Amino acid sequence: MDFPNWFEITAKKNFEQFLKPFKGEPDLQFLQLGAYTGDATAWLLENILTDSTSHLTDVDTWEGSDEEAHKVLDFNAVEERYDDKTRKFANLTKFKGTTLKWLKATPFDYYDFIYVDADHTAVGVLLDAELSWLALKPGGVLAFDDYEWQSGKGSDYEPKPGINIFLHRHANELINILHDTQVWVVKK
Repeated sequence: MDFPNWFEITAKKNFEQFLKPFKGEPDLQFLQLGAYTGDATAWLLENILTDSTSHLTDVDTWEGSDEEAHKVLDFNAVEERYDDKTRKFANLTKFKGTTLKWLKATPFDYYDFIYVDADHTAVGVLLDAELSWLALKPGGVLAFDDYEWQSGKGSDYEPKPGINIFLHRHANELINILHDTQVWVVKK
């Protein structure tokens, strides 16, 4: 089955630009909330987290959501594709479950980079953002995908309002480095 490579379409150029300073550095901790077929995962592990002491954790339910694009996908096949793409990497943890469960157990100031691309509802994104902010180290990068994405069901079902609330609440604690279809910030 063919799956869209949303990473290549929407995020890769930003990963290349903003994560370049991390390339090959030791002892990095990266987190992805939402991993889909593992396109971003493989790219991060092949291009940025190349030191054996650096690590990536992917959190996903591999159940999809009620988004129209997900209704036609077989998420067992999506997860199989992820597993096929990522099984060769020793410095990867796959957590099959909710972002809330993972983030509640994460220590403060732990991650160098967190990519938020899981629950696309306003409340879900806001919750992921707030818990991620606690888990992000000072100087770490937090990135949101799908800032302009529209569900067709109203703003409660879209990331933008949740991201905007987060940005407003933490305006004095972050540096905004990108604000277009994605939002990328650095924690002061």
